[in-house]
Amino acid sequence: MPIVLTFDLDTTKIENTDYGRLQSMFERFGWQNLGGTAYRYPRLGTTDQPVEDWLNHVAPALMMFRAYCAKRDALKACTLDVQSSSGYDPEAAFGRNALKANSSEFKWYSPTSLQFGEKNLKDWLDNVEFPY
Repeated sequence: MPIVLTFDLDTTKIENTDYGRLQSMFERFGWQNLGGTAYRYPRLGTTDQPVEDWLNHVAPALMMFRAYCAKRDALKACTLDVQSSSGYDPEAAFGRNALKANSSEFKWYSPTSLQFGEKNLKDWLDNVEFPY
């Protein structure tokens, strides 16, 4: 089931490159740009994902979007609509555990915009730590 995020930004508080960077970041995590500031995960027509990968593609993308919103203070409105099921059970060989971004098992996607550098994204994700 899809996850759809839509948002509106105050253009007086953002940089010219922000829209491209956000699009690139979401697309690297496997989200599809539906136009403007609307994104969907998984991409339409995806057949290789029997279940949404929340730990590796949904939560990190939303964490990065949250970090962006906190830094720019430009979010005017947003919606996050979800009809989803996800999980991880190694005994049943179902789902995926949380992976390091530099893991050979982590699946990255090619974005249509290259404005958010892959190395920056991997470095950020690998350095998010539990504070205790």
